[in-house]
Amino acid sequence: VPEADALPAPEGHFYPWQLVGCRVLTEDGRDVGQVLRIEGSPAQDLWVVGDGTREHLVPAVAEIVREVALEERRVVIRPPEGLLEL
Repeated sequence: VPEADALPAPEGHFYPWQLVGCRVLTEDGRDVGQVLRIEGSPAQDLWVVGDGTREHLVPAVAEIVREVALEERRVVIRPPEGLLEL
């Protein structure tokens, strides 16, 4: 949905473009970077998170994405072992 034509998302939901620029942190407070863009894939969207040096692909699944706080521009993730080292 183009941003200009978007209706407000239902409570607890969001449009992918709303995540761009959000800060991404792990549950223990480690700063991973910010959402740069969203890439679609057959299984689930992949959030491209960058810190200026590296980019990480974070699968948009409930087991990994623990909290999305659009008002605070913050996303909290629980990455499986090795995800952020790839």
